[in-house]
Amino acid sequence: MAEAVGKRIKITKIQQQMLLAALGTSLIFGVSLVFSIFFIKYIVFNTKVIDAKDRSISNYYTAITNAGVCKKTANGKYSDKDLKECDPPSLEATDMPGTLRYNILVGATNDNNLESVARDSQKICYDDNGSKIDFIESYEDAKTDEEKAAELYKIRMCSSLRVIPDALPSQKNDAALLSSINKIFLLTGFDPEALAPSKTSEPSPVTGLNVIPVSISVKEDVTRTTKLLQNMEKSIRSFSIQSAKITWSGVENGQPKLDLSAQAYAFFTDKITASESTQTLYASKEAKAGGKNNTSGEKK
Repeated sequence: MAEAVGKRIKITKIQQQMLLAALGTSLIFGVSLVFSIFFIKYIVFNTKVIDAKDRSISNYYTAITNAGVCKKTANGKYSDKDLKECDPPSLEATDMPGTLRYNILVGATNDNNLESVARDSQKICYDDNGSKIDFIESYEDAKTDEEKAAELYKIRMCSSLRVIPDALPSQKNDAALLSSINKIFLLTGFDPEALAPSKTSEPSPVTGLNVIPVSISVKEDVTRTTKLLQNMEKSIRSFSIQSAKITWSGVENGQPKLDLSAQAYAFFTDKITASESTQTLYASKEAKAGGKNNTSGEKK
């Protein structure tokens, strides 16, 4: 009897030890599984961060290359040494083909199609001998931002570049618009009955552009009215007629007269500047749903 009880006690102890061992193994496995999942998520998240940083760096390289502010490198990448040695004022635009700098200072400024309507009456464009000054060279020699801005203004006024702001201004200027339209009327040979910017603010039909609504009223014969519309169509500045009403208003000197009233748009664009964006990366959808209050995101 005593021997049987002893065996049972030994069996019970062995069972307890096996149970404790199983519990310990399960606990270790569970902890290991939790840590494994955590580290996997941590690795995946950091991989996303590194990938996003690499894209940001690549975008900076592309911007530097396309702008033409530093000499191009063989692999298209810029080390800290390359950036430290980068000196935009010392670079010649002619040595930077394919860049924005080259396209503006070499391409657009010498475009014969644009030059055909360039403003040759600017006194600052000519030297004492009456020869047209090439301000590109003086722009390249300028050292400070102020000097470069002054030379760039002269380039803009004395080369084909001046046509661009005339065709599409970078700011709203009602007076300049009315002056342009009035010149069209003078070229046509008569004064407008009424000419005024519209007081209403309307959305632009063209993405990326803003509009200046303008009202035009004309009472002239058929020939002059037709010529006016043709001159507006030929104008370097783009006008979009939104609505027009033409009625007969009698006969004068044997010529039928028209009464034209129209609503038109002139366009302008805001200044474009380089800007940096911020991207927030989240470790999980739950973290992203938490928004700004969640600390799982990392900005780049």
